Amino acid sequence: MLPGDHKWNRWILVRQAAILAGITLAVFSTTLSAGFVYDARLQILTDPFLHDPWNWPSVLSFRVLGMDVLDFNRPVHLASLMLDAAVWGRESFGYHLSSILLHALNVVLVWLVVQAVLTGHEERRDEDEPQTSRSLAAFLAALSFAVHPVVVEAVCEPTFREDLLAAAFTLGAVVLAAGHAAAAGAESRRAVGCVIMCLLAVASKESGVAAPVVLAAFWWLFRGGERTRFWSVAIGGGLVLVAAFLAARFLLEPSPSRIFETKPDYPGGSFAEVLKIEPRILALYAQLIVFPVNLCADYGLYSVRHLPLWASLVVLAVLGLLAAFAVRQDRRILFGLVLLLGPLVPVSNLVPIYRAAADRYLYLPLAGVACIAACVLDSAWAARNELRRQTVMTGSLAAIVVLAAICLGRQAVWASQLALWENTFQRIPTSYTAAHGYSSALRAAGRNEEAVALARRAIELSDGKRGDAWLTLALALDAAGQATEADKMTAKAVEIDGRLADPDARVAALAMERDEAEEVKRILTRTSSAIR
Repeated sequence: MLPGDHKWNRWILVRQAAILAGITLAVFSTTLSAGFVYDARLQILTDPFLHDPWNWPSVLSFRVLGMDVLDFNRPVHLASLMLDAAVWGRESFGYHLSSILLHALNVVLVWLVVQAVLTGHEERRDEDEPQTSRSLAAFLAALSFAVHPVVVEAVCEPTFREDLLAAAFTLGAVVLAAGHAAAAGAESRRAVGCVIMCLLAVASKESGVAAPVVLAAFWWLFRGGERTRFWSVAIGGGLVLVAAFLAARFLLEPSPSRIFETKPDYPGGSFAEVLKIEPRILALYAQLIVFPVNLCADYGLYSVRHLPLWASLVVLAVLGLLAAFAVRQDRRILFGLVLLLGPLVPVSNLVPIYRAAADRYLYLPLAGVACIAACVLDSAWAARNELRRQTVMTGSLAAIVVLAAICLGRQAVWASQLALWENTFQRIPTSYTAAHGYSSALRAAGRNEEAVALARRAIELSDGKRGDAWLTLALALDAAGQATEADKMTAKAVEIDGRLADPDARVAALAMERDEAEEVKRILTRTSSAIR
């Protein structure tokens, strides 16, 4: 190595990282002008918890695990939102900026992890070209992660930032561990850093349980199972703290809860049905990663209607065989598979969760996909001759351009309530959530007649058994100037769900926005005056 080569290589790495971050920021810059949608309207605009500085001690000490608070089980995520609240109040720009910057950081972390994976294997190719080939493979893989449309949900909805945080700490732990040199001794501070990263990952979201498992996979595959204190502390300590956090999370969970009024149920109603539905969800995930054309904010069983169980099992079997073949050809791919599948376990519906499927569940697994893609681009087959190598790289770049175009379109969907629920209802016309949300968004936009029609559709989809659907119809009718009908629908809503008679309590339970509650109180006051 010539004098100054090391500094020159470091400068090249810094420049590549800056380019990746810059591209990410540019692609997501349109989101900076977006408003709050979905859960952010309740957690940021309605709930006072994030905006009260007296809640910091409870969040930082993890005492929030025993409090009846939205995301009580994700204190790191709460701390992130509270920091934004302290700086930006209820202005959406700052929250979006934080999420975009965090995504840019994750893109760089994915790139660093991929670099470690590509260079950490025992086998080496001819040294004339691999540095350039590997560098380009890592760059393209990280770029695909940066602009993949699947990440839009987690990046553009600030209250879904939990997935970004869990990814940052999981990938950060791997980067820390990859920098460990066995000859350098115990490196206790670096090992403790890995342990803390594992704790912060699971305290951001349940998918962070995969962090110590991912560390163990890296140790086994790329460090030959070194028997050093560093790995014992990093992996063992991470497992212990993750287990301790999960135990506290379930033991301290507040019950009963005014916010979590109902417990989640299995898709289909039973564990047996889950075993029939989950393969279809996994097949859907595979399609969304490879061909992301039917992304949706509210996946339901309707989303997998085109995937019968037998076809899903065939797809998964084929993918399993391809994965086994690929691992036999290149052991590095096994690490990508661990990073892909590990974070999916907590959201696989084996334990009931509130959303059976969501784009944000694929955020961290997509880092595993990036690792696999980089290994394929770096394979001996791809680099065997120059023409093939250039063809593969050019094709990859073209695919990334297409992904970026879809990503920009998806950001427009998440930019406003109206755009989000219109798109969701078009995708899933049998979704009660979509019809109800679309009706509310139309009413807010002054399109009252359309809002009435969508509210009636929501009532139909709920078999008339949900009071909030009738209340939405009442608000739409009232906005359309049909006060008498609005009063009747309000009475029907309260008859079905007596809790709606106290809008302030519904706001406190985060089941109603403050503006909506004021409108409901006005109608209730009018109806009570008419009765008197």
